[in-house]
Amino acid sequence: MHRAARAGSRVRDAAIGLLVAAAIVGLVEASLRAFGVRTLLSDRDPYEGFSSRMRAYERDDGRDLYRTIPQAVRHSFNYQEFLARKPANGFRFFTIGGSSAYGFPWGADAAFTHVLGAALAGTYRDRKIEAVNAAAMSYGSVRLRILAREILDYAPDALVMFEAHNEFVERRMRRELERGPQLRWIQAVLFRSRLYSAMTRLYERIRPRARPGEKDAEPRSAGELLGVDVIRDTGSTVDDRDRQDALRALEENLRAIAEMARGKGVPLVLCTVPCNLSGWSPDRSVFPDGLRLDARRDVLKRLAEARRLLAAGDAVSAALSLEGARAVAPGYAEVHFVLGKAYEALGRWDDARASYVLARDRDAMPSRVLSTFNDAIRRVGRERGVILVDIERSFAKASPHGLVGFNLIEDYVHPTREGHRRIAFELFNALLDHGLPEKRPAVDFATFDKAWGPRVSPDAKSPALLFNLGVVMENKGLFDAAMENYRACIALDPRHPRAHYNLGRLLHRQGRLAEAEAEQRLAVDLDPGYVMSYVGLGEELRAQGRNEEAVPILERATRVDGASAYAWNGLGAALAALGRYPEAEAAFRKAIDLEPRRPDAKANLGFALLSEGRLADAEAAFRAGMESSPDHPASRNGLAAVLTERGDLDGAERLFRETLLAFPNDAYAGAGLREVARRRGKGRQ
Repeated sequence: MHRAARAGSRVRDAAIGLLVAAAIVGLVEASLRAFGVRTLLSDRDPYEGFSSRMRAYERDDGRDLYRTIPQAVRHSFNYQEFLARKPANGFRFFTIGGSSAYGFPWGADAAFTHVLGAALAGTYRDRKIEAVNAAAMSYGSVRLRILAREILDYAPDALVMFEAHNEFVERRMRRELERGPQLRWIQAVLFRSRLYSAMTRLYERIRPRARPGEKDAEPRSAGELLGVDVIRDTGSTVDDRDRQDALRALEENLRAIAEMARGKGVPLVLCTVPCNLSGWSPDRSVFPDGLRLDARRDVLKRLAEARRLLAAGDAVSAALSLEGARAVAPGYAEVHFVLGKAYEALGRWDDARASYVLARDRDAMPSRVLSTFNDAIRRVGRERGVILVDIERSFAKASPHGLVGFNLIEDYVHPTREGHRRIAFELFNALLDHGLPEKRPAVDFATFDKAWGPRVSPDAKSPALLFNLGVVMENKGLFDAAMENYRACIALDPRHPRAHYNLGRLLHRQGRLAEAEAEQRLAVDLDPGYVMSYVGLGEELRAQGRNEEAVPILERATRVDGASAYAWNGLGAALAALGRYPEAEAAFRKAIDLEPRRPDAKANLGFALLSEGRLADAEAAFRAGMESSPDHPASRNGLAAVLTERGDLDGAERLFRETLLAFPNDAYAGAGLREVARRRGKGRQ
């Protein structure tokens, strides 16, 4: 009896305690709301935590419509409205996709969804046409699968999907899914708590304020240059297994979306997606593991020679040289791209297109759709209830000799205004052919373009367009022109973080360190969640010898994104400069674990080990760097330094001279040769 009474008392006390705690939390939440503290859900990507409890659209009962929620507009979506109750004569379609469907760099009024809506409204004047652009910056099929579930609740008559560029963006999102539904539910609740939100923001602000910097000299992906709101997970090199994983995820998500649409009786319109094949070079090229060092050097030598021959107008010799390189390293993307240029100069159009496709597909830091991805779209597009529209083939047909380039693509994946009109044209005829809203005869493109071309004149001075032009100029190596566009973008939008970041990198290239630092400071302050801004800041401080200031900044970078090899490599370099070699070694090894193919972290590890006198370990690190990139100057110079310390002056001299042949202004190699000469002179005394 007494035990039962005591147990009941404990339960009662616990219940009272919980009620008191809930009351206190409720009071704190109410107070924070009164003071204007926003929830994380109010200003974070609504699908960042990947919960179906977070929606992109909200109902406005006063106006009897749905509209895009403010936080979605701030981060990824166009602002759109549609009626809460679709009228009896209504026809409503939604488009889901990434930035290409979004209308970047202009916005929704230039996108194919808007053009298609105008064409349908003009054709079916007795119908209420609603064309809703639900595409979002950097969204791939993982997020779109969740978004589609919401969209299908709004009684669409058709759902258009135009996306396959961002499948490598969403590796982090796929990891989020693996955390399990319980953790995602908890995150959804916490994102709505003002107390949790205030504490999270406070933590994010507790960081050392130093002055900004610049990126390292590694190639950047087009996505990283654009730096859209959803952080792109594209910094790492991808291999064939990554490509297969992404392909499986894409096809699984496409089938899931198709099944959801069938369940609602909604036709799904799947589009293949085009990209810039002939005008955009690969972001990263890699050699296969196991290819000999001399073979790699031969490929790079042939590549350099082919570029020289092409510039001189000798495309025949350039093609012969590159065909030899292709035989040695068939997976090296840049060889295929330059070979495409040679074939194009020779009028071998089919060979040129095949080479450009291989260059795109073998890119080790892919920002463009792969051939296998479009093939997956075609497979799913043949299933029941799905309408396939082959935009990739349409763009090829509309391009000279089938080579899609800047004629229809603004940069690497975003269609030009004419490109958007062509997509709308293909969708228009596909819908009419399937009786959506009603069956009508097809029209040709000239008729369609004349009647339904966009009524919005291009805004040549919009920040997004100027920024995009800067990215294009940078990809072409026109750095001064790129800087002009970034500055013009900032003049119109001083709070554009990626424009400041990209401008800072280019200022650093010119040695204008103080100006670069100022730009990078702004980039960090404007977007505290973008890891590369911290890396740039830390690198700029290091370039000025301010390593004590750089270390906490780069430590912060590793907390913002613990999977960033750039952050760990930069931290290791700052620690090594301060003589903190064991900590530097750990940071470099972390960077290498994250990106095993990158030579710079291996070379940096080698120099840290060399500074500790660990010659054998240093030699292994430098040789690993040369295995990743046979002409990597830091790795070769480091190996030469090891040979110098061992007394192999002839071997050291040979390596230093090899560096100077490829990089005549390499200061380290020049200093190394002088040290070799000094030691020889000392030995003869």
